[in-house]
Amino acid sequence: MKKEFEVLDMVCNHCVESVTEACKSVDGVTDVNVSLEDKKAVVEGDFNEDDIIKAIDEIGFEATVK
Repeated sequence: MKKEFEVLDMVCNHCVESVTEACKSVDGVTDVNVSLEDKKAVVEGDFNEDDIIKAIDEIGFEATVK
């Protein structure tokens, strides 16, 4: 499965790295591509969408499914 999440409030590459690591920490995730310019994260694998949103929220960013 491949899902796109809107991640607002990212302002720098450190934000991108943090969101990437948060997504990778979710069971079943096989690939993550985070774009600062587009304010989005594309996540691939077999995972629960709510787990991705929760992981991103826990590091201080708001995420929604696009």
